[in-house]
Amino acid sequence: MVYTLTSGGIEKYSVNLLKHIDKQKFSLDFITKIDRKEFFDDQVASLGGKKIPLSSEKSSGVREMFELFWNAYKTARRGYDLAYFNLSTPAAVFKYPLICKLAGIHKIVIHSHNASEDGAGIGHSVVNYLGRAVINRISSERFACSDKAAQWMFGGKVAEQGQYTLIQNGIETVKYTYNKEKREKIRKELNIGRDHLVLGHVGRFAEQKNHEFLIAIMKEISKIDTKAVLLLIGVGEKFGSIQSLVHEYGLNDRVRFMGETDRVADLMQAMDVFVLPSHFEGLPVVAIEAQASGLKCVLSSNISLEADVTGNVSFLDLNLGPKKWANFIDEVRGYQRQDTSKAICDAQYDIRETTRLVEKKLTEVSRF
Repeated sequence: MVYTLTSGGIEKYSVNLLKHIDKQKFSLDFITKIDRKEFFDDQVASLGGKKIPLSSEKSSGVREMFELFWNAYKTARRGYDLAYFNLSTPAAVFKYPLICKLAGIHKIVIHSHNASEDGAGIGHSVVNYLGRAVINRISSERFACSDKAAQWMFGGKVAEQGQYTLIQNGIETVKYTYNKEKREKIRKELNIGRDHLVLGHVGRFAEQKNHEFLIAIMKEISKIDTKAVLLLIGVGEKFGSIQSLVHEYGLNDRVRFMGETDRVADLMQAMDVFVLPSHFEGLPVVAIEAQASGLKCVLSSNISLEADVTGNVSFLDLNLGPKKWANFIDEVRGYQRQDTSKAICDAQYDIRETTRLVEKKLTEVSRF
């Protein structure tokens, strides 16, 4: 179950799983929140998956809440063998996972994809604390993309005792492998010169991703290199405010908003340095994709060290400020880009390896 089929990391992981899973053994339905056209709809349909929305786009308020919970209950009563939830917060268990349990689905898989949340106050902390207790009681299997994500979703004791399965955020390695000819082609298409420094970022425009800091970095970079370009891939609630900030800093010709696109792999070929100054992450899929593309990656130190699987990753503290980040990026820009596909596969981050492990664990869960 995913809440949307937009272009986010959880959604991409879910669709990649559908693409590579053994369809002779597994049938996947995607239960989403709202009935509307979304980024991955066509791909899910072409892969034989089924999308089941719980409420209409026109619903709101109490009516929407009633539709969501009632339809979730009815859907859960259709005779599913197990329910697989990709969650970002422990509190989310009080919505659809608990409903599915009450509706009679006894096999519940909880997969943690995050390590914190935006603006969590005391109230949120209490609900998350209670959520961990419920998760550990109703879940038949626990997955996490990193140790930090396991601690966040299941609690320190469960993580320390290894009572979860580490599921790597597998990617389609071949799709991202560095290709010099493709890089030149994409740069030409984007009208970017060979000697231009290109920074890149992929992520939802939200507080978690810290776009304001990224734009401030670009402001400092532009003082060092007037030809530098920043490619921003994604959409989200802060899209408009970030556009305004770019205009305020006079970076309109330096920052390019690429929107929601299925060409992430191609655009990464055109980049030189991938920058991810997030406030928190589980283990970002985009960081693995960037490394698979042979890119030098500069990530926030808030991100798990597990994200470095090629040795091409540097972690910087956000407290250093945008200027020091910019200076560091300028220092590392001259690296020799190489094919890192073997390192990605050796670290078991290829989606085929991930899928085989998920298949194995789901089969084990369904037997008991």
